[in-house]
Amino acid sequence: MSKCEICGGRAFRNEEVEDVFHLGGRYVLVEHIPATVCVQCGEKTFEAATAEGIRRMLHEGRHAARKVDMEVFAY
Repeated sequence: MSKCEICGGRAFRNEEVEDVFHLGGRYVLVEHIPATVCVQCGEKTFEAATAEGIRRMLHEGRHAARKVDMEVFAY
């Protein structure tokens, strides 16, 4: 990756991140996702294989590692 698609930044770091996905009327949190993160704006980018792994994990009925209570705000 040479340039951030959001801010145009050119500095990145590899990190494990978490992200929330909307799936069939519910929200799920996925933790420990390997990502490239823009140092300037924080935009997270996943490799294609990582995105496919997340998709399979969420759609193939794997059991969640744990459950968390989440607050929801409307803007």
